[in-house]
Amino acid sequence: MDTVRGIAYQQAQGVLAALEVLDDPELGSVRVEGADDVVDIELFARDGSLRRAAQVKIRTDRNTWGRQELLVVFRRWAELPGASGASFEFVTNGRLGPSGDLVAEALDAAGAGDFGPLAGMLGGEAGAPECEALATARIRQDPRSTVALLAQAERQVVAMLPHVRTDADAREQARHAVDRLFLELFERAGLVDPDDRVLRREEIAGLLGVPPEQSAHQRWPGPVRNRYLRAAAASSPGSRIPAVVVRSPADGLSVRRLDGQVPERSGPVTALLEGPGPVVLTGRTGTGKTTAADLLRTEAARRGRVVVVAHAEAYLPGRLTTLVADGLSAVLDEVMPLATGAQALSDSDVTLVIDGVSEVADDVRQELRNELLAQVAAGRGARVVLIGRDVAALRATLPSSVQPACYQVSPLDEDRKMDLLSVLRPTGAEDDNGGPAARTMLAQLERALGDASDSPLLFSMGLTLLSEGVRFADRAGLYGAFVERLAGRAGAVGITMVSRVLGVAYAGLLDRGRRHADPFEWFGLLERAAGSLGAVGATFHVRELDSTARRCGLVTPIGWDQTLVPVHDSFADYLAGAAHAHHLAPLPSRLRQGDDQRVLFAAEIGGVGAELAERVVRDLPFTAVPLSGLDDRALSHGSPGEVASLLGHLDAGPRRGVALWRMRDGRVVALRTAPGDAGWIDEPAARSLLRTTAGTVVAPGAGPLAVAVRLWRQVLLERLRTPPVLPPPRCGTVEEACTMLEEHAGRSAAAVSGLLAAVSPPGHRGVLEAQLGPTGLRAVVGSRASGPWGDHWPVDFVPDAEVVVRAAAGSSREDSPLRGHGGRSSVEVILDKGAAAEAAERVRSALKTLTGDHSFPS
Repeated sequence: MDTVRGIAYQQAQGVLAALEVLDDPELGSVRVEGADDVVDIELFARDGSLRRAAQVKIRTDRNTWGRQELLVVFRRWAELPGASGASFEFVTNGRLGPSGDLVAEALDAAGAGDFGPLAGMLGGEAGAPECEALATARIRQDPRSTVALLAQAERQVVAMLPHVRTDADAREQARHAVDRLFLELFERAGLVDPDDRVLRREEIAGLLGVPPEQSAHQRWPGPVRNRYLRAAAASSPGSRIPAVVVRSPADGLSVRRLDGQVPERSGPVTALLEGPGPVVLTGRTGTGKTTAADLLRTEAARRGRVVVVAHAEAYLPGRLTTLVADGLSAVLDEVMPLATGAQALSDSDVTLVIDGVSEVADDVRQELRNELLAQVAAGRGARVVLIGRDVAALRATLPSSVQPACYQVSPLDEDRKMDLLSVLRPTGAEDDNGGPAARTMLAQLERALGDASDSPLLFSMGLTLLSEGVRFADRAGLYGAFVERLAGRAGAVGITMVSRVLGVAYAGLLDRGRRHADPFEWFGLLERAAGSLGAVGATFHVRELDSTARRCGLVTPIGWDQTLVPVHDSFADYLAGAAHAHHLAPLPSRLRQGDDQRVLFAAEIGGVGAELAERVVRDLPFTAVPLSGLDDRALSHGSPGEVASLLGHLDAGPRRGVALWRMRDGRVVALRTAPGDAGWIDEPAARSLLRTTAGTVVAPGAGPLAVAVRLWRQVLLERLRTPPVLPPPRCGTVEEACTMLEEHAGRSAAAVSGLLAAVSPPGHRGVLEAQLGPTGLRAVVGSRASGPWGDHWPVDFVPDAEVVVRAAAGSSREDSPLRGHGGRSSVEVILDKGAAAEAAERVRSALKTLTGDHSFPS
């Protein structure tokens, strides 16, 4: 059976390779079953030279690829005569084991010019011919089924078919065309003569019934660019969630810079188009990141600029051009071939926005990084904007040599909240039915959602429910009530059981680091989830489950392969969290970045237990802050020991014991004590300790995790405290200004490094470091200028990995390499705060962002 699956998978990859010949004007033919056993597919240029080769292998979920078997394949390829002039891929649907990951990393490093790791594995020198031959070799993981691969092929053929009357006719013709190509490749693969196994461009086109060259009306930047701009300019960005408030949450949407010394300021989303180089846009779930991308595309088109928005969930490893073509197709409402996507990707006047990058699996994000590497590092082709929740993951997807401009979606302020409220409730007045006034509704929303009321999505959902008389106490209650509302609106029945099945399915996907699946994998997930629930008496029909989920709007298809995604990623987190809380699916033994929201939903619904608290402080320590507010376990005899254990995962300093003292009014005072000395103490002992040890008061009802987080906050405040500094001396010359700024930036970077060691939870320094971004400074100091507060030295700057300060050759604005990409201030303003205080402020700001708590650790 595995042999049959392997042949089918290899042939489906061959079909896609044959289509690539038609999509790439430089290719002329494809050969299946290459001239050497190590090669299964070969792509040739029009002059007959080998351009690309691939070996295709499958592997079951139970097994992984290891170092030795992978090195055998790559060694054999490197020994071939044509290896040095062509690229090579090892394509598999399987997973890499730990040693296989090291091989993939070594190949990536070799592609970037560092042959050391690969040479070490091969047992040779870095300059050896076999290392150089593998500089363009890589491993590509493509987990899709054969049916999914052929579905993609059909979609590509639809884009090439000329003069088709209806969509149904196009799909039918494409299906038959792909079947013909599949059978032809299958027959050619069995022929003995290598030349007979070659299929040329004209033959491929003849089998498919399509032109051998790209049609003129689909070439970029020809007429298709103008059609795209007109369609994008006419689009209306709005909420993707069905049945939220009438007013689009795009109204008043703004973004603000996050880079180091640059003061936070809000501006329109079109600020993302300013300056050179890549950009990342981040924000918590529901803050309007996707809406910002849609709004950017519309506003840019109205200014004559092209922005293509694509979804990371639809990304196929090694096929970035497919993603771009998909983004074009979504706006044009017509299928675009990969050739058009490739042409747009190479156009420097195009901005490519990829949404949801930090929400896909690590291996998929690594594949995306590999494709972006050369283009972004060299500054060629389309400018890239990456969007997602996790700024560290976004930065890691870009080359380390490039520092992106970082932005965050601005939260809802009170004016925007009142504007949205005015759609359904007049400010300061009761409605005709005696409902609450707008201010009352705002208070209800903020009381139920807390800081989450700053999210446009949650605010809009909550407003909709309150306007209909539906009450909820927290985020989980809001999502649960909204799911019920979607079901009622669609006339769906059995939504409770459907939600449970979806929750189990999404829990399985999140365990793999994603929230999306192709249609065939999706049905398998639903079938397994229904089966696990059926064991306790529930009976389900998978087709009915899928139909109900789609009819309610909980699941929606995107992309040309119809990848199924939740209507918003937070709904997948909620449904999975509910499944964990109801013990329908277990949480993974190791949590990772991206699991925070399902953990919080599970805690809101099912509470916080000792096991969950321990797992979170160990794996997601910054999530412990919001989770602590949900821990209402009563403090018991063993609580001091548990608090000490939890605190050991949060505090980077030496392990300490914890003493608890319950005061007469019920409040508890927590104090850190000598290592191993944990327990409850009486009032005299507590007052004695308080003479030398700072304590923290915990309100009644707070559980062990809440106590641990309070103590951690106290430690952080101590370590982030800085002494006051004297004002810096005035700079008399531009040389003095440059020297003082350079010294200040160096001291600030060193202070940040010291604070990272002091405040990062054990094993999680990298997370805080990535949130901070580069700690150095690249600056250009201009000529002395006069202002309302006297003379000053203007400076243009941008955060950088190094500290480089120089004087401007002329006007700092004209000479600056930053040009709208960095910040503008004066040397005096930057120096005034002091390096230590500046470093502490930056670390404090990063902690607030990571914990999602604006008051932490203040």
